[in-house]
Amino acid sequence: MGAMNDLLDAARRNFEAAKVVQGKIDEAAFKLYYDGLLQIGRVVLLGAGFRPADGEQHKTTFEAAGAILGPEFSDLIRKIQKFRIKRNVCVYDPGDLIGKAETDAIQRTARSFWAKVRRYLADRDPQLRLFERI
Repeated sequence: MGAMNDLLDAARRNFEAAKVVQGKIDEAAFKLYYDGLLQIGRVVLLGAGFRPADGEQHKTTFEAAGAILGPEFSDLIRKIQKFRIKRNVCVYDPGDLIGKAETDAIQRTARSFWAKVRRYLADRDPQLRLFERI
């Protein structure tokens, strides 16, 4: 339980930091939102008794979280996977900068994903420290 709450606390901090820099340093905000999404995805996996251990942990985390959460999450997972690819390009080819539109899009996706996952987690484990909103 401690690791899951630690991940949720880290996701909340990432989302709070993203809001502070959004509009000033959009690339940093994008990465912070992405990290928060990844941490929430890891909570879903840990709650189901799984832990990604392959060489593509980000991709696997989101794929497995989508499978656990069910088909009503498929559109969100598809968007998150696109953000994952964009984040990889940004990290490994920094000439391809992230702009306002992409940061706004990941923020909307993060809000939606968290709202839905929050309901999912609240139904399964009342001991999790679930923050209100992004």
